[in-house]
Amino acid sequence: MPSSRSIKVKIGNTIVSIYPGEYEKNQKVYRRYSIAYYLGGQRKIESRPTEAEARKRANELATQIARGRANVLSLTNADCDSYVAAMNLLQPLGIPLHTAVEEYVAAHQQLNGESVLSAVKEYAARHRHVVEKKVSEVVAEFLAAKEHDGLSMDHVRTLRSHLTRFSAAFQTGIGSVTARLIGDWLKASGGGPRTRNNIRGSIVSLFNWARAQGYLPKGQPTEADDVGRAKDRGGEIGIFTPKQMALIMKKAPPAHSLYLSLGAFAGLRRREIERLEWEDVNFERGHIIVGKQKSKTATRRLVPIQPNLMQWLAPYKGREGSVISGTKSVEAFIAFVKEQGIDWPDNALRHSYATYRLAATADAARVALEMGNSPAKLFSNYRELADEHDAAAWFAISPKRPKNVVAMAS
Repeated sequence: MPSSRSIKVKIGNTIVSIYPGEYEKNQKVYRRYSIAYYLGGQRKIESRPTEAEARKRANELATQIARGRANVLSLTNADCDSYVAAMNLLQPLGIPLHTAVEEYVAAHQQLNGESVLSAVKEYAARHRHVVEKKVSEVVAEFLAAKEHDGLSMDHVRTLRSHLTRFSAAFQTGIGSVTARLIGDWLKASGGGPRTRNNIRGSIVSLFNWARAQGYLPKGQPTEADDVGRAKDRGGEIGIFTPKQMALIMKKAPPAHSLYLSLGAFAGLRRREIERLEWEDVNFERGHIIVGKQKSKTATRRLVPIQPNLMQWLAPYKGREGSVISGTKSVEAFIAFVKEQGIDWPDNALRHSYATYRLAATADAARVALEMGNSPAKLFSNYRELADEHDAAAWFAISPKRPKNVVAMAS
């Protein structure tokens, strides 16, 4: 029987008692330490041969009971078998039982009751033929491919700027980069909404190309596709009025008027004008060929030569070589316009052409094709900035300067 002197082990409000005692067997006296505790309203007794072992066990019991985990002490035989089997399965993986259970429950909830194993098998099937590649490796291959495809140097330069920063931030496999990580990086990279959206566009192109090469699972959206666009309310589109443009063209010297007319009456981009050659100007068929090597988007397009533009270009018919000879800076044209007391809004010539051409045709798809833009962008940016009256005045500006130009423009 245990003696009346007891040792108390207390953890929180839980007390486990140890009672030292002796018993006789085969005419020998042995020490015994009885451990007494309550579980489920019932008194339980365990024993240990030494005080040290008794204290250790009492401390374990008190800790488990205090933490509300004492139910593990009352496992049925079937529960014990399940526990042992689970531990044996997890031992080679080095994963604690509670971690495995937590992950399984979370996966089961995400699948809305579908089989976790089926989902894993489907995932494995999709990734079976995926080649693991680091972001930096994919970026290098992507840029080399775009250069080989003949994208304009400006476009490749923009892609290189965006994606070099991206690969420096993600020195890991491209398959490990999630939409959330991309979104957080874009927000932290600074810049306005339009800049972030432009960088996002480059990353989407990269991921789509990587999927086509087998570096990401095929047949499903990429993580970059799931990155939301920044809200870009944009700024006001600045354009010249017909009256302002008539004044500019009247005072412009020939070297200026050629450049200005191509921007104002054909909507060509600055780089497209600088790369244009006279062989690209088809006077007979009435269009300008913007080859894919000279276009920002590396796609060939035909731009119609408006009647007034034909008059501006006519003196140069038969010329060869570059349309804009020598190095002409757009800053010189801007300075000239400002000398006339007229402000130069950002990208004013191209914006003006889009505005008046859309007003004249009421056909966003047609104008978008001429300009190498999307119809949605044309419609959202330039609709209702001008009417047919303004458009007629704009495309009446010519070297002959008919008397009704100023009247129509006022």
